[in-house]
Amino acid sequence: MKKATLIIWVIIFGVIALLIFQNQAFFLSNQALRVNLGVIKAYHTPQLPIAILVLFFFLGGVLIAYLFNLSARFKARRTIKKLNATIASQGTEVDGLRRELNELKGIETPEDQPASETLTDTDATQKITADSPGEDQADATGTFSIDSKAGNPLENVEGKNEENK
Repeated sequence: MKKATLIIWVIIFGVIALLIFQNQAFFLSNQALRVNLGVIKAYHTPQLPIAILVLFFFLGGVLIAYLFNLSARFKARRTIKKLNATIASQGTEVDGLRRELNELKGIETPEDQPASETLTDTDATQKITADSPGEDQADATGTFSIDSKAGNPLENVEGKNEENK
């Protein structure tokens, strides 16, 4: 995002430089501005090149746009802080509910383990130790027969598993 913003600013300043370069006679001529607000006497600026005046008004517009965007930035930052606080409170509530569920299941959880490292049932993996290298998993799985006319293929699996035992 920062690279894209930098590229956009380079393009904008490049277009302004190109505009000034192609119209040097106009932009390098000196001109004074007159401001008459009706309340006080008219004010005349010193004679400045028009390029300086264009640059001044361009930067003034950028500053005004930034100031209008400032309140939206503050609101977004405040919203982000509130949402992060909600996430943190809900995370602690989830950890408390997990502990309570584990207590009801009879599983002990260490108290000093951080919430981010708490394992859930979906995180658990099956470990095969050297003592029990595992039974032949191919024997434990069921096979399906094409000739079988049963509507539920799981019934065939359970039946064959019982025959294998």
